[in-house]
Amino acid sequence: MASAPTTTDADLRTLAAQTAAALQSVCRDHGWALRFTPGQPMSGSAYVQFPPLRVDVVEQIITGLRRLMTYRCLECADIKRRRAKAIEAGCPQTAAAMAVAMGLHQRAAH
Repeated sequence: MASAPTTTDADLRTLAAQTAAALQSVCRDHGWALRFTPGQPMSGSAYVQFPPLRVDVVEQIITGLRRLMTYRCLECADIKRRRAKAIEAGCPQTAAAMAVAMGLHQRAAH
């Protein structure tokens, strides 16, 4: 039986650098100027770190994250509305088609 490949500290540093860059990019896309840096590997795990943040900045981040988490997809809302109308109108074929459309949309978009 072959053993699993060993993850080196160099691999973990690369992973941490890539993850820090991706997180920084996503935050920048949402208007947050945060600086993430790769941390030192510890106990076989990669880490990302950032400098201390002022409380007002953290409050803005919390507000933004809550807004992102409660965002409603317009296409989901449209499909739900069309399905509800089909059920109300007594059209099971359209209602079923909207259920299929929702499944396809969920897999493609979310």
